[in-house]
Amino acid sequence: MKKIILIFLVLNFAACKNSTNDSTEKVEIKQPQNVNAETEKILKGYYKNSLGDTLLVIDKDTLITYRFFNRLRDKQHLIFSDKGKLTTLGDSLYHVIKHARMYGLYPNDYHFNKLEKLNSEFYNKNDEAFNVSAIAAAEILFTDAYLKFGAHLNKGRFNTDTILLEWNPKKLDTNWVEILKMGLHPTQMAKAFDLLEPKHAGYHFLKQAIRNYITENEKLNWDTISFKNIKDTIKFKEDLKQKLIKTRDYNDTLNLNDSLKLATAIKSYQKKFNLEPDGKLGKLTRQTLSLSKEQTIRQMEMALERWRWEPTKYPERYAIVNIPSAEINVYEWDKKHKEDTLVLYSKIVVGKPETQTPTLKSKINYILVYPYWSVPYTIAWKEILPMVKNDTNYLHKHNFECINFKGEVVPPSKLNWKRFNKEYLPVKFRQRIGGDNSLGICKFNFNNKYGVYLHDTNSKRYFKTFYRYQSHGCMRLEKYVDLARFLIRDDTLRLPYDTLNAYFARPEQKQISLRKPLPIYVRYYTANVEVIKDKKGRTKKNPQNEDKKFNLFIDIYKKDEKMINLIYK
Repeated sequence: MKKIILIFLVLNFAACKNSTNDSTEKVEIKQPQNVNAETEKILKGYYKNSLGDTLLVIDKDTLITYRFFNRLRDKQHLIFSDKGKLTTLGDSLYHVIKHARMYGLYPNDYHFNKLEKLNSEFYNKNDEAFNVSAIAAAEILFTDAYLKFGAHLNKGRFNTDTILLEWNPKKLDTNWVEILKMGLHPTQMAKAFDLLEPKHAGYHFLKQAIRNYITENEKLNWDTISFKNIKDTIKFKEDLKQKLIKTRDYNDTLNLNDSLKLATAIKSYQKKFNLEPDGKLGKLTRQTLSLSKEQTIRQMEMALERWRWEPTKYPERYAIVNIPSAEINVYEWDKKHKEDTLVLYSKIVVGKPETQTPTLKSKINYILVYPYWSVPYTIAWKEILPMVKNDTNYLHKHNFECINFKGEVVPPSKLNWKRFNKEYLPVKFRQRIGGDNSLGICKFNFNNKYGVYLHDTNSKRYFKTFYRYQSHGCMRLEKYVDLARFLIRDDTLRLPYDTLNAYFARPEQKQISLRKPLPIYVRYYTANVEVIKDKKGRTKKNPQNEDKKFNLFIDIYKKDEKMINLIYK
């Protein structure tokens, strides 16, 4: 109810106050020495029309950072302009906003177009007069832009659960305004922004990669390639060739015919998106080729945005799953070299687009050797029940048993399968333990509201493919033995490696509670920078460009697309 009242007040306030703010008369001053005093009068008029100390509306813009103006400005009325000209600070902020994309942000989120127009109206050469109305409006918009830019650098623009845009100052670092206040001193603005940004190396590598990409492709542009209703194949191939030239994948110097040159270029392009380099225009390859340069940059920006949602500091040991690349990395803090060291890498199989693996944070707290698979209800009625109705021997062939509501095993021959359907399915399917079980030999459990987990699998073939988006939501792990050994490493007196191996060899269920649960983060990054590591899993202290590999992955769940549509509406 309070939220509804607040929304009503904001809308009502905006409707009532806009007429006052929008109709501010144009005030011009001839003498430079009087500009500041007249500008301050107009500023006081704006502040007088605010909704308490919470909201300020100017030129139909509701400034949500207004409540922090006083903390930032500390009774200074003019910061970004002086006597009708931008100060050094104002000029620096104008430049930062203009090039906000170098931070993965959008200039018009910080009033760039309006500030550009207002700045051009500061001085009227024909009348030889200063437009103090424009100067006052710019001062307010600059203040809002500065606060909002710092907040967005710090924790991003989205609610991480709903993936909707939000303004929530409570999630920001407690000293964020004080840091921005420090940035108002000459030459300190860049330092303030640096302090607010994430400290993770992955964030900074990706930010630099975006800057390089924008700079290197500044004079190049490429449109999307349409694969619908291709009537002129010669023109289509030429358009495709031109795009691959601009993306630096087509090599015209190769001693090959045109078809092989094009196939080679497609393979090069596929590798950039972690797709199978077969040189064919499959579904996912067509999807990536449909990206224009602008769409590619926006996808990279969404990856940088997600870094701002990460914890300020990771634990000493943790696992991070990246859904788009379908892989898991386990890191451990190297106290001697003071960096995260990669101790385990493994391919995984994640959820299909229609049965997505969720993003989450949890802790792996136990290992279950030789688990049963209790089939989720959706899979039971949608996939298994039709098979059983067609062939009741299906359950025996795939090692399933039927469990009633009392938890008792019921012989399939005693059930009237014709009566069962989506609305009426009085038994559960459970797959017996063993090598043929869908969960394989080992399951790694962590608490989460989605009921997903990491596990081995009896279907290893997908680990050999690039398209590893095949599960019902859980994550199938290729190197399950390596992860199990790492998890018990600090408890080998109680559970030696030989005992673990014996557990794996004997089809008997065992639960291993972990002495040190492992934090796990399941994330969604469609762009990252991979830094070449040595044999011990460590990176160079100051890696150069040749030590880095920039990766783009397909937006398999369309999560980036959803975020982009909200920002660039």
